[in-house]
Amino acid sequence: MVNGRLQQDRYTLDQNGFELVHQPTQLGPVTEDADPTIKSVYYPEVTDILKQKTGARDVLIFDHTIRITGNANGRLPVQSAHNDYTETSAPKRVQDLLGAQEAQRWLSTRVAQVNLWRPLVGPVKALPLALLDSQTLGPVDLRPSALIFKDRTGQIYHVSYSTGQRWTYFPNMSTEEAILIKGYDSDTSGRARFTPHTAFVDPSTPDGSATRHSIEVRAFLRFD
Repeated sequence: MVNGRLQQDRYTLDQNGFELVHQPTQLGPVTEDADPTIKSVYYPEVTDILKQKTGARDVLIFDHTIRITGNANGRLPVQSAHNDYTETSAPKRVQDLLGAQEAQRWLSTRVAQVNLWRPLVGPVKALPLALLDSQTLGPVDLRPSALIFKDRTGQIYHVSYSTGQRWTYFPNMSTEEAILIKGYDSDTSGRARFTPHTAFVDPSTPDGSATRHSIEVRAFLRFD
């Protein structure tokens, strides 16, 4: 595991599949996905960050999840290495969200799926986020797995370990920091396309550390 803060400027979304950004937010430590300030306050902030950092023409935010350690009524941090979309499921999700005609317009150009992950309480000590550098991801490391919901069936990648993989994390993240994570890119010319990630138990976490409380927003981006 590499401490990304030692070389944090070297990691970029298109080269490594993830990027640390410094951008304060007006969103407080909300605990419910249904809190209206997430869409009214935070979505516009995320849209601005994504356009600024990627140059995307259009940003479609379609989902968000709050994760709180020990929250019996909510979503917990995921402690298994995974990538949110696959070669198959990302274009299908665009079609599900936009309908056939508008999806065709989007998918005729470059499309990427990007998550923005941010702590809502900081600094993060317990269960920080680890990211696999896409440059060290082998072609046989990804295993498609079905993800079954009430109204649809999706697909994610789980990850097989290989010795060449390089995992990175940014310790003690604050609420004024966020990580961009690329889950899919239709461009096959050399950009990072998939970025497995996971929460993990850091053995150096002090006893009594605050609960891990974070939000991730998922978006599709369309480029000219």
